[in-house]
Amino acid sequence: MKYKELLKFAIVLVACAVNALPARAQEQTVAQQLSILEERLSKLRADVDALQFNQQQVQQDIKQVQGQMDEVRHAGPGASANDLQALEARVKALDAARETDKKVIIDQLAKELAAMGGSHGGKAATQPTSPTNGTEHVVAAGETLTSIAKSTGTSIADLRKANNLTSDSLKVGQKLVIPK
Repeated sequence: MKYKELLKFAIVLVACAVNALPARAQEQTVAQQLSILEERLSKLRADVDALQFNQQQVQQDIKQVQGQMDEVRHAGPGASANDLQALEARVKALDAARETDKKVIIDQLAKELAAMGGSHGGKAATQPTSPTNGTEHVVAAGETLTSIAKSTGTSIADLRKANNLTSDSLKVGQKLVIPK
């Protein structure tokens, strides 16, 4: 009789252990997914901060040009119409750059949010196109897509397109094509 009770107790213990294994595995999977999402969110915040910094610099440039325009206007008859037109063209170009930056921020946020909402596995950057479409740049430590775009005089969107990038993640030593 004791043997049967002991056997029943052992069966219950084995059943509990078997049921606990999938729960632990599922908890680990959920924890891993949360970790991936937190990492993506952290990267997204860093990207937004970099884009906001870039946006602030463009706004400072606009203010500087507007100040120059005011100086030219106050200079009176000595200011030529060509000077005013050149400054106005520069302001328009800076405004266009600011709008492009806004679009990049919104597009990137939408893409990241869609990736977070959809699959939990991120895509790595694919291989760039051949350097015949431009010059080659090797990513150095601390460089971002934004800083490379600024230093090479190209846009972030053009860099992404030329290198088939699906995200702004770069690795030290990665080769990028800088479009002409």
